[in-house]
Amino acid sequence: MAEGKDSSMRLWIGRVATVVGVAALVLFAGLGGSCLARWMREQPNSFSASAEPWGKLAANLEGWGKPDLTLVLTGEQHGYILPCGCSRPQVGGLERRQNFLKVLRSRGWAVAALDVGDIPQKGGPVNLGNEQGLIKYRYSMAALKEMGFHAVGFGAYEAGMGLFKVLGEYALNEPKPRVLSANLKDAADLYPEQTAPWEKVVVEGQPWKVGVTSVTGPKVAGAIQDKQVRFTPAADALKKVSAEMDAAGVELRVLLYQGYYTKAAPGQEPREVEALAKAFPEFQVILALSEEDEPSSQPVRIAQPGGGETVVVRVGHKGKHLGVLGLWKGKTLTQPTSKYALVQMSEDYLTPEGQEAENPVALLMERYTRELERDKYLERHPQVNHPFQAAEPESTPRYVGSDKCERCHQSAYKTWKESGHSHAYQTLVDAKNPSRRQFDPECIVCHTVGYGYKGGFLSQEKSANLVNVGCESCHGPGSEHLKNTGDATWHALMNPWKAKEGETADQKKARTLKADQFCQTCHDMDNDVTWTNDGFARKWPKVAHPTPEAEKNR
Repeated sequence: MAEGKDSSMRLWIGRVATVVGVAALVLFAGLGGSCLARWMREQPNSFSASAEPWGKLAANLEGWGKPDLTLVLTGEQHGYILPCGCSRPQVGGLERRQNFLKVLRSRGWAVAALDVGDIPQKGGPVNLGNEQGLIKYRYSMAALKEMGFHAVGFGAYEAGMGLFKVLGEYALNEPKPRVLSANLKDAADLYPEQTAPWEKVVVEGQPWKVGVTSVTGPKVAGAIQDKQVRFTPAADALKKVSAEMDAAGVELRVLLYQGYYTKAAPGQEPREVEALAKAFPEFQVILALSEEDEPSSQPVRIAQPGGGETVVVRVGHKGKHLGVLGLWKGKTLTQPTSKYALVQMSEDYLTPEGQEAENPVALLMERYTRELERDKYLERHPQVNHPFQAAEPESTPRYVGSDKCERCHQSAYKTWKESGHSHAYQTLVDAKNPSRRQFDPECIVCHTVGYGYKGGFLSQEKSANLVNVGCESCHGPGSEHLKNTGDATWHALMNPWKAKEGETADQKKARTLKADQFCQTCHDMDNDVTWTNDGFARKWPKVAHPTPEAEKNR
């Protein structure tokens, strides 16, 4: 195959799996600004403590006793406002975070909730564009406000969508939670009243005057392409903020650091986080970025020469975990003692059935899916050329639907019809809490045929023959093959994973790996948690459809 054809096919294999499996109940987004703002104003504060303890306390928090103050630390959500996928158990989601906070507050714990940033996604799933990025950011911020978050930072994920747009999407009109950056250059001129260098955190029933700030480190700053987003040195900004906190009598200080903790080797100078912790020992807590999805269950504790310590926390990616730092008064208010727990947002924090109306974040999710339907988001993602057109530019392949395949491929069609793939779309129609997922492009892409490609799925009304995960989800648009079923070129294009005569064991292994990777475009680790431990080998036999000799000779 020529280089151009080969690159096109690689693009297809990386993307056309759009719909290979029952997966990707993905990520949800926000409401129209005015309607959301009005709805938020009409809601009671959802984060007030209730009279009776509610829900189950995480096992690793049992035995703590009641802290004088509890910091709930989150970040790097990456657009996962709900756990993504059909399989169980799923982990993460803003709705569960709301329920977790309710558990703490119902026990009378004084809670301050803070987020380091990187809230939005960089792109949609299965290589969709980021059409839903801005409203998902707005929706996430509205949910954080409902939960009583005090402050958030921002990073490369926000800047990647255009910081001016991102701040205009929420902070322009909403001061809570406050977006912080102490070293954003020319912030007052470029983003007036949309960011602040630091914020006082007011939590009743705890002994400290609390302040929180955020700075962006050099590695993250260097990765931001937006030329309007520039930063002053973090140390210079922290000197100024620390002086202002001194003047305000702040005793407990938290730094949201947009940078990664890496321990320096012996004899080397301290790196980013460690260097700031040593230079500014008055900041007792630093929430930094994680280099891995699954963070360490323990924080880094940096002892300070004058007594006390700086606790460095990382919470991982996609909202799967949050950090809980319990603080108690120590010898002085500036030297608290602490306990830490990393808490997984597991199904322990699902909203109890029948109580969805009592969870304001669950209500926001439901309102959002109505917006997707009303504003026809399925039509917002552009349709691009399928790589088959690049591979064979003289042709115009189009999708025909799985029923057209039955005449010649009866046994394969029967296997498909009896599989979960054949009713993948219905799982979206039947979904609850929230409902209407068949109107979310980021779900549809893995539950229909060809969404995002020219001639692919548009809507149930316009392309009923392309609902569900069908033959062309894996094999590509079939019109050219249908015209000439004996054409070897189209046989090869539509089935690149077919075993060749005389295949060696190594060749089979490589071919199987490619098929596995293709499936994982939708059956990835988040969408299908059952794909682990050689999931392809276990699941492929359920959908395998080798061509019988009788069908070969048609």
